[in-house]
Amino acid sequence: MRAAYATKAELVTYLGSSVDTPEDADRLLQEASALIDYWQEPSGITFSIDTVTELPTDTDVAEAMRDAACAQVRFWVETSEEHDIDGLAGTDVSVGSYSGVRPPELAPRTKRFLMLAGLL
Repeated sequence: MRAAYATKAELVTYLGSSVDTPEDADRLLQEASALIDYWQEPSGITFSIDTVTELPTDTDVAEAMRDAACAQVRFWVETSEEHDIDGLAGTDVSVGSYSGVRPPELAPRTKRFLMLAGLL
């Protein structure tokens, strides 16, 4: 598994004062980075990785991956990571009188960062 695409300090900056930084931010950033790799890899779009840092060498790609990882963590803070863990992301759910669709696996904002950078 590669290094996380963002650091806890970068996540704190991304979240600003609107969202509390999760206690397990480092783990969530690693999980978000792995999820991004999972979604990005089938696209066939490749980029160079520094063998020491394990991060993209192109600054535009590195920034897009950083922002995407931070966006995914924010998404999990807002919607809970559970829908990704239990494999039921995007499925129908009914709880009491509520009925609807669970959040998707990949956050819409994460997907936008990757698409705008030409990585999806």
